[in-house]
Amino acid sequence: MQHSYRQQADLLEREIRAGSYQVGERLPSVRVFAGAQQVSVSTAIRCYRYLESLGLVEARNKSGIYVADWKSRTKQPDHGSKTKNHPPVVEYDKLMSLQHRMTELYSLTAQPLQWGLHLASAAPEWYPCEALSKIAQRQLRQQPLQIGEYPTGTGLPALKTSLVQWLATCGVDLAPADLLVTNGSTEALSVALRAVAQPGEAVIVESPVYFGLLQTIENLGLKAIEIPCVPGAGISLEALEYALEHQSGVRAVVAMPNFQNPLGCAMPEKNKRRLLKLVEQHDLALIEDDVFGDLSHQQERPQPVKAWDRQGRVIYCGSCSKSLAPGFRIGWIAGGRYQARITSLKLTSSLITPLFEQAVLAEFMQSGALPSHIRKLRERLAANIPLAKAAIERYFPLGTQVVSPAGGWWLWLELPEQVDSLVLLRRAVGQGIAFTPGSLFSGSGKYANYLRMNIGRPWGREMEQGIKVLGKLAREFSG
Repeated sequence: MQHSYRQQADLLEREIRAGSYQVGERLPSVRVFAGAQQVSVSTAIRCYRYLESLGLVEARNKSGIYVADWKSRTKQPDHGSKTKNHPPVVEYDKLMSLQHRMTELYSLTAQPLQWGLHLASAAPEWYPCEALSKIAQRQLRQQPLQIGEYPTGTGLPALKTSLVQWLATCGVDLAPADLLVTNGSTEALSVALRAVAQPGEAVIVESPVYFGLLQTIENLGLKAIEIPCVPGAGISLEALEYALEHQSGVRAVVAMPNFQNPLGCAMPEKNKRRLLKLVEQHDLALIEDDVFGDLSHQQERPQPVKAWDRQGRVIYCGSCSKSLAPGFRIGWIAGGRYQARITSLKLTSSLITPLFEQAVLAEFMQSGALPSHIRKLRERLAANIPLAKAAIERYFPLGTQVVSPAGGWWLWLELPEQVDSLVLLRRAVGQGIAFTPGSLFSGSGKYANYLRMNIGRPWGREMEQGIKVLGKLAREFSG
């Protein structure tokens, strides 16, 4: 259901675009507008701030709200030499569209940002880039012809063997033949969904949920049913059980039991076992996204649900993109009873995942360097959490709540209700800082006053200054 402030904003947007209000014309004051529309002052404020995020209105200090020169602001730059280095225009209104969320969010990366805290990846210096580079250079010198060899198979055997050995340390018992190497976890999730559901059928997802998954589901013609995810407990099993008993056409549950994005929580072991039992009882597939599983804030990695799967119902998806080498885009999938179908779909969509990057990762893992790297990564993450939470408490408005994550790169913040994080983002980008608005993590417009902030970078004065800048802006919006 659409929030009332959005209903008012949509009406006013249509009037502005239709010419009912001219550029430079003063709009009714907040109180006058609230009285005329019979809404609260808070709703009126959020309405105007949302329109400001679209570039349709502008607030002038101690003067009021005026219609902005929105036509010139939304013009696209030409492609002449004078503009070729300009960053792409971020169309903030399209961030609410499932079809455009990924495009517009990634366009933030091209902006002149001092603090790019919107993506779920760590600072490059936290990865073993130098070690991987040396391996890559040596392999190219010794085997240059591998570039000219056309790849075949389901993945480099050496990498699959190394992955099987690594996954065994967290209780997942697989053979190399059980794994298919993919182009990151995004492809793994896509082929998993295609393997178990047809257009028009439904899959259950967590809420809040990673926005890329929502876009993939829509692109495949599937329906996403959102089930609340509880901090510290994972997907609500009571709500899930109710949905499975009353909703027809459900083919799978998609969940991230370890360090859910964006909450960062880990599902307790007893809940994981019960989740598996539920999908078994209802004859469903469980697509388990364990891409952040290695990023615990403790030294021990929690077991995935796949560790207890004896019927092959869990389609297990993982990746090196978060924990080891983001630039390589190497993921994997263990599809259990669905593996043959998944392998066929992978071949018809992208053929074989390039082997060179797989060879580099395999040698790194075979060298025994992975456990040490993961340990340092966890220590850095754990050290940042109390520092970031203290800075948020110091600089953000009273009433801001922070979910205590158990793993992952980010913090999930609940701001005072009157703060619309999408509007806040537009203002923040102008000051060199970006984050991910909470409304992107739902298909129904929820979490408007939430945001996800990446803290996976070395802590210091610059990082604290970024949180201070964002906190100051949030205080201004909170009144």
